[in-house]
Amino acid sequence: MRNPRPKRPSKQLLERLHAMEDKKGMIATIEPDTGDYILTKTLTDGIKAMMVRHPGKIFYSIRIGYSYVYGHHGGLHKA
Repeated sequence: MRNPRPKRPSKQLLERLHAMEDKKGMIATIEPDTGDYILTKTLTDGIKAMMVRHPGKIFYSIRIGYSYVYGHHGGLHKA
């Protein structure tokens, strides 16, 4: 069975989080159905904390002030 596609948080919540200039670079892990979120320095810390608050849910994460959480530059290399 395929995993369900994660629901996006509201546009208003995402805009409010990105507007937190004093929190730029932190990661917001969000439970989209309730709008509950936590700010952490790492994605792992955010997911662990939200799993305690909302067990069995799928989360959405953003890096405040940026368009993505992590980037990858380069490609795959055959061994």
